[in-house]
Amino acid sequence: MSIPPDNTPPAPQPPETIGSQPKNAAAVNDSIGLHLRQFLAAKAAINQDQDWFAGEDLKGAPYYFTADQETQLKTAVSQLDAALDAIDLTFVNRIVGLY
Repeated sequence: MSIPPDNTPPAPQPPETIGSQPKNAAAVNDSIGLHLRQFLAAKAAINQDQDWFAGEDLKGAPYYFTADQETQLKTAVSQLDAALDAIDLTFVNRIVGLY
């Protein structure tokens, strides 16, 4: 009786590093491109919220916020929207446009 050959593949080598350190230029581009696209999406969402808040009375139905709560919400979004609008997006748009 013969023993069948061991066809078990060798165990893979552990990764050289742990964490999210990019290995090459493509990994850097993918990571940064993703972050910049997410930033632009968040910026657009805040801008949309600001536009909606501008004409919405949050003190009435169906929201029933107090005047102080409404002011705090609208001020927070307004200030964030203004700060995001002040960012020069020239290079961000160039980089994201490459994808």
